[in-house]
Amino acid sequence: MTEHRGAKARARILESGLKLFHLKGIQATSVDEILEDSGTGKSQFYHYFKNKDGLVHSVLSHFYQRLKSGQGSLETNIKTWEDLESWFGFFVNFQKAVGCRMSCPIGTIGNDLTADQELLRQDVRLIFDFIRHRLIEFFATLKGQGKIPSSVKPEELADFCICIMQGGLLVGKIRREVEPFENSVAHALSYLKGLDTRPDQRKAKRIAR
Repeated sequence: MTEHRGAKARARILESGLKLFHLKGIQATSVDEILEDSGTGKSQFYHYFKNKDGLVHSVLSHFYQRLKSGQGSLETNIKTWEDLESWFGFFVNFQKAVGCRMSCPIGTIGNDLTADQELLRQDVRLIFDFIRHRLIEFFATLKGQGKIPSSVKPEELADFCICIMQGGLLVGKIRREVEPFENSVAHALSYLKGLDTRPDQRKAKRIAR
């Protein structure tokens, strides 16, 4: 029973840590604020995390495991253009829901890291690399099927998508309006779908007939 209560306390601290790090950044969030928000005590905190960096690491690791297992709210299994639209739409809708007061939780944490927090930077990169790999898989599949030009590099398209997502969230937060993000996504999707060679192939077949 004690172990179960301890696990629940740890989970509450992780939840509060992610929420407050997302809202305020890690530097502006104190351990005391996390304890107050989670309804836990210092003895519980230091038993599980030792220090604040330990909590940040655990928050990022927990986020990563949920992302990998598909338990998070973000769908990363991208197989079609519609899936990619939904992927972008998830972030746009999130920012609308929070009134453009927040950007990406992992981007916010990563931006707040100092030069001596290299291990935490690696935790952040692991999450972005996972998402990037899923996008690479999608574009590589299209390329292998001859649906986008052979000269296209899936890695570059994946980086393009991530930069549009991260930049759009940041600009939306700064300007407190989602329209710049929506416009950027619309142009990005128009460009990416324009790489699809199938419409030209179908047109050429109709002409040939």
